[in-house]
Parts: sequence; C-alpha cells; structure tokens
Amino acid sequence: MPLNRIAIRAVFAMLVGYVVVTFAAAHHPDHEGEDDDGQHAKSTMPESASIGNGLILPAVEGPTPWTDKPTFDDPERFQIAIMTDNTGGHRPGVWMKAVEKLNLMRPTFVMSVGDLIEGYSNDRAQVEAEWKEFLGFMDKMKMKFFFVAGNHDVTNPLMHKIWREHFGPLYYSFDYKGVHFVCLNSEDPTTKIGDKQLEWLAGDLEKNKDARWTLVFIHKPLWNDADRAIAAGNPDGTNWNKVEQLLGSRPHTVFSGHVHYYAQYDRNGMKYYHLATTGGGSRLRGLHYGEFDHVAWLTMEKDGPHVVNLLLDGIQGGDVVTEKSIARFRDFLAKTQLEVAPILVDDESGFSQGRIDLRLTNRFDTPVEVSATIAGLPLRGLTIEPETLKLSAAPGKTEELAVTVKFADKIAFAHLAQTLMTATLRTSEKDRPLSAERTLPMVIDRKHPLPRRDTPLVVDGKLDDWGDAWLAMPKNPLVLGQAEDWKGAADAGVAIQAAYDDKFLYLAARVEDEQVLADGDGIEWRIDTRSLLARADDTRLRGGAYRVSVTAPDADGKWTARVSGFARGRVFEGMKDAAVRREGGYDVEVALPLEFITANQRDWQSVQLTAIVDDIDEAGKQPVRVVWRGSNRLDERNTNFGHFVRQP
Repeated sequence: MPLNRIAIRAVFAMLVGYVVVTFAAAHHPDHEGEDDDGQHAKSTMPESASIGNGLILPAVEGPTPWTDKPTFDDPERFQIAIMTDNTGGHRPGVWMKAVEKLNLMRPTFVMSVGDLIEGYSNDRAQVEAEWKEFLGFMDKMKMKFFFVAGNHDVTNPLMHKIWREHFGPLYYSFDYKGVHFVCLNSEDPTTKIGDKQLEWLAGDLEKNKDARWTLVFIHKPLWNDADRAIAAGNPDGTNWNKVEQLLGSRPHTVFSGHVHYYAQYDRNGMKYYHLATTGGGSRLRGLHYGEFDHVAWLTMEKDGPHVVNLLLDGIQGGDVVTEKSIARFRDFLAKTQLEVAPILVDDESGFSQGRIDLRLTNRFDTPVEVSATIAGLPLRGLTIEPETLKLSAAPGKTEELAVTVKFADKIAFAHLAQTLMTATLRTSEKDRPLSAERTLPMVIDRKHPLPRRDTPLVVDGKLDDWGDAWLAMPKNPLVLGQAEDWKGAADAGVAIQAAYDDKFLYLAARVEDEQVLADGDGIEWRIDTRSLLARADDTRLRGGAYRVSVTAPDADGKWTARVSGFARGRVFEGMKDAAVRREGGYDVEVALPLEFITANQRDWQSVQLTAIVDDIDEAGKQPVRVVWRGSNRLDERNTNFGHFVRQP
C-alpha cells in the first residue's frame, strides 16, 4: 500500500534532518606519550546525537506569511559561550548569575579565559577551599565547561601543583565540527608562553592544519605586552610573536581576559578579543569604557565565528568596543578637562556664601556638553544659582560657569566635607555619542595661612620665635588605634603651625603628653604638595605626597626623624629637624627644602597637610593615634587635611 503524503513528508524530514553531533574534549586527556602539560585529544565517538526536524512548508498560492530568508540549520553551525574573569576583586553572585543565564541560553558548551579563583596564596587549605567553592558553582552548570588557567589560578608552584591534581594539563586542544580549539597557558612561568609549550603548539597546529577555523583561548592578551616591548626596542619576552608565526595565515580568532575591560582588535586580518568581566573587579562604567559584566556568545558559521556580548542586562555586538573606538574614547577622556575651583574662606567659624567656578576645557575634535548636579550640601536654607548646571565648549575652547551657593545660616566646615559634584560629559555627535561620568569633590573649607618668613627660622626645637598663631586640634578629635586608652588632650594632643621662606617649608608642633615614652611616642605629618585642583580631583596620597615622622626625644634628648614619599620617586635631601622635651610634652620643628613643593607646583600656592600624634603610655602596647585633621584613611587619602595657603 503506497505511503500517503504525510508519511512521505515525515520520513523525508527524518532523513534530511538527522544530525550526528561529534565532539572530542581534552579536559583530562589520555596522554599517549605526549608532554604532561599539553595534549590534543580526539574521539570519533559522538558524545550526543539528535534528530532535527526538517522545515516542511505548505504549498500556498500567492503571497506567503514568511520571508524568503534561509533557515539557520547548517549542521556545521554551533554556538558556544565564553566566560571571562571571575576574580581579581570578585563581586559575589555575578558568576553564578551568569551560570544561571547560560543554563537558560543553552550553548553547546562553555569556554573560559581564566582567573576563576582569587588565589595568590601559598596556603593549600585556602586554595583548596576556593576551588571547592568554584566547583560548587560549576556543578550548577548544565553543559560542559573548559578550564583555562589565569594568573590568579596558578600564581605559584603550589597552585600549579593543585591545578594539575584537579584539572591535569595547563594547555591542551580539542576539536568540534571541524573547528580546532587551543587552550594556552599565559603563566609559563609568568606572562609568557614557555619554550616547551611553544614546541607542543607547533606540533599541535601542524597536526590540525586542515581545521576550518582555529579558536585560541588564553588568559593574558600577550600581544599587547609583546607590542610594547618591541616598540621600546626590547625583545618580546612573552613569545607571543612566535605564537603568531605558528598560527600564520590559518583562519583563527583569539580570546583573552585579564585586563577587565573589553576590546576587539584586528591583527593580521584576524579578530582578537580581550573580554571584560564576569564578576571580577570593575568600575562598571559602561560600554564606552569597555567595563561591563558579560559572557561572549560565539556562533560558528562557514565564514568564521560571529561574536556578540551577552551583558547580564542586555545583548551587544562583537564590535561594541573596538581598538579604534576605545582609543577615541580614551582621547575624549584625556582631552576634556572639568575643573571645580575650591572655596577657601578665612572665617574659621564656618561658611555662609561663596562662588563655585566650574571650568570646561575641550581639546577634543567635537563639541562637548556638561550637565552637573551637586550633592552633599546641607539643605537647610540652601540656594544654588543657577539651579541648572550646564556648560558646553566647542573644540579648542574653554568655557566657565559661576555658581553661587548661599545658606541662610553659617554652616560648619565639617558638614561640607562630603560635598560632591557629579557631571556627565557628552559629545554632540548624533550617532553613538561618547559619554563619561565624573565625580569631583567640592572643597569648601577653612583657609589656614602659610606666612612668609623674611628671616630663616632656627630649627632648634625652641618655639619662642613662632608667635601665638597655634592651630589646635578639635575638642573631639579623630582618635585611631587603641582609642579607649586616650584620656584627653593632656594625654596626647597637638597644636601646629607652618611657614616658609625662599628655601624651606617649616613645620612646628607643640605636643602634649603627660607620660613621654621615646620608644613609641612621636609626631607625624602627612603633606600633599600637588596643586589644589590636582589633590581635590584625586585625593589619593601618591606622587607629591610625603610622610615626615619625628620620635619623641628620650631622656638624653635624642630623637630620630625620617621623610619618605607615598610613591616611588625622588625624596629630597636636606631636611632639618629638632625635638626638645619639656614638662607635659615635647616640641618639634622641621624644615623641608622647598623642592618638595616646587617639584609638583612650579608657581606654588598652597599645600595640604595634617599632623598625627602617636602615643604609648605602656611599653609593648599599640599606640593611640590622635589626628589634628583627617579621616580614618589618612594613610591613603588627603580627605579633611588642612589647606595652608601661601601668604605673600
């Protein structure tokens, strides 16, 4: 009996749509006499097989309710996901969120580019605990996952050993549907492809020279390190150029991570990527910065891989950030400058009215607009004019906006310390305008005088020639360390002065201490000598910031003094210092060569500084630290240090 039309169609669909998925993996390969570190595994046995349904359309006369585009059912097509850095300051929950999303998306399998645990430890128990936690995440993933080692994963010999115990080879390869997958180790030993790995790669690529495409996965984007070395006239210490020579003209694509921002490169006619983060440390400033949490989604076609980015909040194309576009964006950041002039007032009791000058300098190639808001000002009796803070500047121009701030009543400076301006800079381009957000501290503070001395001060620890303009610490100062041991200003307190002449910046401190112990007691200064705008824009103590410490004089009148920089760099010679013990405490004088300041401000106007008293009343205990002005991060930032403004 002849088959009816429906049966014929069903049989045809089964024959045409039958697809056998052949898969070969090398997670724990049989070594077959090859190097323990590298192995190419193949298998002719399918890991899974499925029967697809052929598309059978009804005969329709006239127009059809479907397009004439082809169906995407090529048996050589497949889709995989690539997860990037989980660590380097990981944010809990992000990696697991990505796992859950991929379980919904169902790629054929998932690749990685390393930095899966925080690592950087020689404590086996800690490293094993971190891997146990990570493998717990991967137990929730429904598809196969391929490990690639990052610097956080194999930081030291112990971590290399643990990797081998858990995962075997540090570099390996496998094939899927005619595509050759190569997983390399960039930490061989550090930021390098070792010679043994190169030898393995040469043999592996030769064996698989007929692959229709080669996909390379590695943690660090070594091509950047190689290019920098060669540009500086140095040899390529990474061996990446040798890897590229081995890859040659074969069709290939390279994926890496490590830098925590995304960019697509065109090298030798091929696409290279460094991916952003899947939970690793990031400021997450958005697409233009290349800073976002994502997984890359790769669809393999006959013409090569097609890459899109699955942001955990959306989908972006593979060229969302290119080498060219990120270079332009960095140029935009570098050539647009927004400044907020600080308000420093003489009235020590507080602030009631002042003018904030906002300045936009545009050295970029297109007009730039700024819109800004001010936050952190006390709201009682506050008026800001104009209410809308907007400013624009044409290329090569500088524009300013004067903003008046008024309070009905005087406000203490401490209540103004958290004032911030948040500004959005945006180009005027209609097609994908560049945009960046900047947060600038607004300095509204007391101005401390830094008087000029016509006659040099004698640095002898005797403070009679300083006069009476001492700046005492607050009644309730910031106390750090063993704060419960502090009994008040007589136990540990300080008043300071500062002055200058043509050669020196002078600092003086009158330290109150009822029980002076030379082994542990002392006075320290933190000094930021950058320009006022520079230190307001970036409060971190870095280049241009110094520590000056003087120990309390002992019973014989001896002390030690030291100056050091917060960053590597020049620390000037020629400091003068003196300390004198007296009843109820001790006095200290320091003279720093003006080069400390002029190296960072040519036409210098001010410095920012604070003093800290270290006090121990009992040998062997940790010191109490009483702060003249500052914050609990005074070893890192200049927040709330006093502004000392040069007097003529």
